[in-house]
Amino acid sequence: MRIIADIDIPDLENLLTSDDDLRCISGREINPESIRHADVLFVRSITQVDGHLLGDSDIKFVGSATAGIDHIDINYLRTHGIYFSYAPGCNANAVVQYVLSVLCRLRPVWRELSVGIIGCGNIGGRLYQKLKVLKVRTVVYDPFLNESQVPDLNSLEQTLNCDIISLHVPFTDDGNYPTSGFINEQLIGRLPSGSLLINTSRGSIIDSHALLDRLRRKNDISVALDVWDSEPNINIALANQADIATGHIAGNSYEGKRRATAMLRRSYLRWRRDYPVESPTFKYTPQVIDIKNGRDPLNDTILTVYDVLEDDLEFRASVLSSKNLGGAFDRYRKNYRARYEFAHYYPRLSSSIAGDFEALGFAKTRSMASEPF
Repeated sequence: MRIIADIDIPDLENLLTSDDDLRCISGREINPESIRHADVLFVRSITQVDGHLLGDSDIKFVGSATAGIDHIDINYLRTHGIYFSYAPGCNANAVVQYVLSVLCRLRPVWRELSVGIIGCGNIGGRLYQKLKVLKVRTVVYDPFLNESQVPDLNSLEQTLNCDIISLHVPFTDDGNYPTSGFINEQLIGRLPSGSLLINTSRGSIIDSHALLDRLRRKNDISVALDVWDSEPNINIALANQADIATGHIAGNSYEGKRRATAMLRRSYLRWRRDYPVESPTFKYTPQVIDIKNGRDPLNDTILTVYDVLEDDLEFRASVLSSKNLGGAFDRYRKNYRARYEFAHYYPRLSSSIAGDFEALGFAKTRSMASEPF
């Protein structure tokens, strides 16, 4: 098979079979001409896959190393008989850990506050599970679920009244509950003074101008934004007003990226049929970290393992100050550091608080571990 792939998808060689011919190019350079004679296309979220891209091509299989699919014209693929695969949930751990780091930085007493989760799918659902184990007061809004699935399901109004609101919805512009511009001027105006709004889903679900207007006029809420409308040419004024600003890296963990590649490999081999479907295993020995004798060992450990402020400072220095905003945004993502998930670390601590750390996904033992991808 002739394969065109985004060069920034890790472990691309693991996707191949013996008769594959792979060509890797920048995701921004994937265009109708570059894929015209390819059979298979592997992309990330920066590539819009639709009739314009595929119309004159021989593409038979499209794989996206992403948890979301708003860059994919599913109807076009279905109509033209093109097989599609993506990686739902591949980055759920990483995004949840990003949110926890934001909480530790901006609301150190977060376990005493109320958290509203809007969207309770792969990522929102995992965040909900972690917070419930830690006995954090949690309210959920998701019109596609019922109380038998999520006991803390409530109205949108009640969810927006929480001290912390975390957004975890896909981008959609049709159906009964479209999310394009979902957090509009009216809802932004209803956010409680002193609340914290976190967006790690898609930039276009928030009315950026309305949010910027509230921050400029009242400056009475905190905002952590990882995703932006019109990426990579983002709203600099909004980024400068945000308490935490990063460049679409919440889900970019070392494990999450490789989990996505492994999920695509399984789908690709199933599609090929003439090759056995294997499940690769990621093996690692957890890194031991000694817990400080501070007032809050959980917060201290989370920030030791992953401090979102480091990514915020790098984003402001390398992207927001650049004259070539779009190019700097892409470089920030491309050169993002290897960030490991909590399971990569074994906290050495007293047994009385070990349960909280295990609930958040930290390693339970120092022994070599493995995760089937």
